[in-house]
Amino acid sequence: MQPSSLDAPYQDNPDLDSHLARAALPILDRLREQLADDPVSTMITDRNGVVLSRKVSHEGLTTNLNRVHLAPGHVFAERYVGTNGIGTALASGRPVMIAGTEHYVEALRDFRCAAVPILHPTRRTLLGAFNLTTIREGSDGMLMAFARSVAAQIEAEIAAITSRRERALFQDYLEACSSTRPGPVLALNRDVVMMNEQLSAAVTGPDNYALLDHARELAGHSRVEGTRSIALPSGRVAELRIRRCRREGSDAGAVFRVRLIGRPQPTPAVSAALAHSDLRLVGSSPHWLRAVADSETAFVTGTWLHLLGEAGVGKRTLAKALHRAHGAGRRLEMTEAPLSGSPAVTERWLHDVGELLVIPSTVLVVSDVHLLGDRLRQRLTSLLVQLDGNATGQLVMTSQPSMVSADDQLDQLCGASVEVPPLRHRYGDIEHLARFFLRKYRPSGESRFSPDALTMLQRCPWPENVRQLESVIRGLARRPSGQVIHVEDLPPESRVSSSKVLTTIEALERDAILRGLMARDSNVQRTAQDLGISRATMYRKMRRYGIVPSSLT
Repeated sequence: MQPSSLDAPYQDNPDLDSHLARAALPILDRLREQLADDPVSTMITDRNGVVLSRKVSHEGLTTNLNRVHLAPGHVFAERYVGTNGIGTALASGRPVMIAGTEHYVEALRDFRCAAVPILHPTRRTLLGAFNLTTIREGSDGMLMAFARSVAAQIEAEIAAITSRRERALFQDYLEACSSTRPGPVLALNRDVVMMNEQLSAAVTGPDNYALLDHARELAGHSRVEGTRSIALPSGRVAELRIRRCRREGSDAGAVFRVRLIGRPQPTPAVSAALAHSDLRLVGSSPHWLRAVADSETAFVTGTWLHLLGEAGVGKRTLAKALHRAHGAGRRLEMTEAPLSGSPAVTERWLHDVGELLVIPSTVLVVSDVHLLGDRLRQRLTSLLVQLDGNATGQLVMTSQPSMVSADDQLDQLCGASVEVPPLRHRYGDIEHLARFFLRKYRPSGESRFSPDALTMLQRCPWPENVRQLESVIRGLARRPSGQVIHVEDLPPESRVSSSKVLTTIEALERDAILRGLMARDSNVQRTAQDLGISRATMYRKMRRYGIVPSSLT
C-alpha cells in the first residue's frame, strides 16, 4: 500500500438484506432529500469496510467519489486504504473525523469524512459504520455531531427491527406453549433461546447441550422445516417439528415442538468406548453408533454405500474398519478424483474406476466426490450407470453433506447413504477419543488428563472434527511433560468457542492472541499493547475467533 496509489478492492453483490442495511437505507433516502444539491454524501458499510450504499445528489461530488472508488461494493478497510474515515472508525471502534492530509492515500485528501461505528443494540458487536463525506470546508464539530445523530437513528431502527423480530418469535412460542397439548417447546434465533418448563425439566446435561446445538444449526438454515430426528447422548431420540417464524419478509427464528422417544441409558464406562468390537472404532454416542450400524448393514449386504460428513469426521476410517471386519478375501482400493484437468489423466482415472468395479473381490473407496467438477461428475455417473449389472465390486463413496443436492444422480446410484456425525455432536465421545489417542501416541500408558483439561477439550467445538482432536493429542504426546496433562499444557486451538474453519494465517493470528492473553493473565489491554493493535481491534478479533478471556485462567 503506497500513499500515491489507491487500491480499494471491489466485492460483488454486497449484502443489502442485513439488519443494518434494512434499518439504514430508508434513513439514507430521507437524508438524500434533505441534503439535495449539497456536496455531502451519506453511506453505510458493513463491518469489513464494504460500502453497502451511497446516497449523493451533488453532481460534482458524485464525480469525485467515483474517481476514488468510494462507491458501493468497494472495500475501504484500513488494511487496503490506510487511514480514512470508514476504515479508521471500524478499526478503532469509535467515531472519527478524518480531513484532508490526515488521509493516508493522496487521492482522498480533498475530502472531509466523519464516520461513526454502528453497534448491535443488544450484543454490542460491530455491524458496520455510517459515513459522511464532503468537499466543503466547515465546522468539523457540526459534521461529526450530524454523523453521530444519524448513526444513533440507525441503531434505534435496528433495535426496533430486532424487537419486532423477537416479539414475533415470542408470540409464536407462546402459541405453541398454549396449545391444547403443548409438550416440550423450544424457540430460538441468533440472539434468543426460550424453552418451556416441560423441556427444561426433561432435557438436562449433555442432552440439553446436544439439543440446543442441533436446533441452532437447523434454525440457521432458513429453508429447513418439517420434522427432524436427532439422537441424544443419553440414548433417547428427540423428534423436532420445526416451524419457521417469518414476519415482514424476514426470518425471525424457529419454534420447535419436541417429542422425546425412549429412556436415558446408563453412561458407558470409559473402558467400554468401542462402538463395535469387530470394527475397533472408538465412540459410544447414539449418533455415531447409528451411523456405524447403518454403514455395517449396507457393507455386509454388498450395497453401494455413500458416506457423508464434514471433513475429518472419520469417513475413510469407517470404510477401512468395515473392510477390515467384513472384507475377508477382498482387496481394498482407495482413490480420489484427479486434481488435474488433463483429459488424459481424467480418462485414465475413469478407466481405472471401471476396471476395479468389475472385479468381484474389490472394495473401491472413492473419496471426496464433492470435489468433482460438473463434467467429471456427469461422466462418472454415466460410467456407473453403464456398468449396471456388470459391476460386481463394491463401491463406497465419501463426500461432504452440504455439497450434495437432494436430486444428485451420483448419490442416488448408491443403495445406502449414511451421514457420519461431526465431533461436536458426539459430546460424550471426546473424552474417549482423547484417551484413545493419548494411549496411541504414548503407549507406555503413564500419562492422563486432568479433569479440567478434559472439560476444556469437551468445550471446544472442533471445527475440523476427529482429525483435529487427534492432531492436538499427537502434539501433546510428543512434548515432554509430566504424567498429568493440565489445562495449561493444551494448545491455543482447544481454548476457543468458534466453529469456523480457519485459514493458516487466521490460525496463526488466533494463536498469537491466545498466547498473549495467557501470558498477561487475560488482561486484554496489555495484550493489545504487546501485539501493537488497539483494544477495539483486539475485542473484534476475540469475537471473531471465539476467544473468551475468562476461560483461559
